[in-house]
Amino acid sequence: MTPKVATVIRDGLALDMDERALVANALFESLHGPEVMGTVDAAWRAEAARRLDEVRSGEVELVDADEHYARLRAEFAPSAQ
Repeated sequence: MTPKVATVIRDGLALDMDERALVANALFESLHGPEVMGTVDAAWRAEAARRLDEVRSGEVELVDADEHYARLRAEFAPSAQ
C-alpha cells in the first residue's frame, strides 16, 4: 500500500458514517462507469416499485424488524440437549 493510499484510508475513516457512505459510493461508481450504474439504479428502482406494489396490494405482510430477528435467532439457536 502506498503512503498516498494509506492517507486516503486514514482520512476516510475519520469521516462520519454519512460522509463515508458518500465517499464509498463515489469510489464504487467510479469503478463501473455511468452506463453500468444507470442500469443498476434502474433495476433497483424497478425492484423497489415492485415491492411497494406488493405491500400496497396486501400480497405481502410487513413484519417488524425486531420480531423478524427474534424469529431468526430462535430458528438458528443451538437446540438445548
